[in-house]
Amino acid sequence: MTFARGLFIGVIKNMFLVEDLKLLGQGTQKLVYEHPDDSNKIIKVMRPEHATSNGGRSKQHHLRAHRSQGIYRQFRREILQYLQLCKSNYYNQKFTFPVETIYGFVATNQGLGLVTERIIGPSGSPLTLSEISNLKKFNDKHAKALDRFFDECCELHVVFGEVNIAGIMYTEKRQGVAEFVLVDGIGEKLLIPFRAMSKTINSRNVRKVENKIKSQLSYY
Repeated sequence: MTFARGLFIGVIKNMFLVEDLKLLGQGTQKLVYEHPDDSNKIIKVMRPEHATSNGGRSKQHHLRAHRSQGIYRQFRREILQYLQLCKSNYYNQKFTFPVETIYGFVATNQGLGLVTERIIGPSGSPLTLSEISNLKKFNDKHAKALDRFFDECCELHVVFGEVNIAGIMYTEKRQGVAEFVLVDGIGEKLLIPFRAMSKTINSRNVRKVENKIKSQLSYY
């Protein structure tokens, strides 16, 4: 089965009850659960309190709330970015990038769930760049990995939405090397997609984000 067919073939027949899933974390927009059948995957669900009865974004103007997949707009951005990366690297059949890998969808009793890879730190638990900084454990190894992360995002034309220090995770298990992986704030948010259209403009934005994030780390 091809990746595209596997991704868009539809949601699985069985619906997951989120009450039966292990909650791993939550943000302002999403809830993150452990996949019950594969501990290497997670299920992202949009927080239901932010959705209208017909899937729009609550607390927004009607026209804006229902444009471009409504509550699932963030899923759309992430999926389009991942597909674009796969398209650009079609010749090499490359599917692993400095952003989390997408595996598809599942049905839950709180709406559509996006299944992605689970990024695990060296100790076996999730570890964000923010946590490394707060624990004052950021060192030369992390600095080299962070430099490589931003360099690859420029080279591969990874478009950032709203990237912050808590949305970048650290792992040494994914590819056998120290690396950072973006798990939140992925994809173009601008109405006119300047960054998606221009690698040069996008690289400038990536470097701007890099400088902002590094300014929050005492190491620098």
